[in-house]
Amino acid sequence: MPPARDPRLAVEEEYQLARRLNTVEALELFIARHPDDPLAAKARTELRRLSR
Repeated sequence: MPPARDPRLAVEEEYQLARRLNTVEALELFIARHPDDPLAAKARTELRRLSR
């Protein structure tokens, strides 16, 4: 049985995908799925930038 995937890596990959998509929807989805993750703060900053 393979070892479990590092959950931190999975969250990082989701964040990077949201940034690459560069849409309000992608960033909002990331924030909704991981509201307490430190990367959510970065996603909120990106979201504010996009909303200008």
